[in-house]
Amino acid sequence: MSPPTSPSARPARSAPGTPITPGATSTPGAAVDAGGPAGLVSLIVGEVGRSSSSRVRSRAGSPQEGKKPVQWSSRWSADGPQRPSAGSDAEPDLTLTISTDDARHVQQGDLQPSVAFMQGKLKSTGDNAILLRVLAWSATPAFADALKEWAANPPG
Repeated sequence: MSPPTSPSARPARSAPGTPITPGATSTPGAAVDAGGPAGLVSLIVGEVGRSSSSRVRSRAGSPQEGKKPVQWSSRWSADGPQRPSAGSDAEPDLTLTISTDDARHVQQGDLQPSVAFMQGKLKSTGDNAILLRVLAWSATPAFADALKEWAANPPG
């Protein structure tokens, strides 16, 4: 006989595509799994692929002469993200892309990354398991603390 489960509990999976573990459940709203997927995450801020020239217009219509997208990378482990660095030293497992204006809104706390993703303002390519982990982390107080620290001491 299987153990009783609450109506809000659902079968747990250890990773996408793996079989359901008998008797294991996950509850909505549970804490982020510290042992989740790890890898290199790259964030590109700027208008990417919108123009073949170096002159790109922002949403407000003001020209951004010579503005090229900026890229930061951070290695993710079971403990969360390491301090980001400029550029990327390897092929990222996950690449996130966001406009300069939307990145500013995220930094100011006016736009949550998960909302930006759902609205199509934050684009992703690569490992979706890491994406889910990044989005879950962005909803924690640690994300707000990291934004403050990165604003005070920009990655370089």
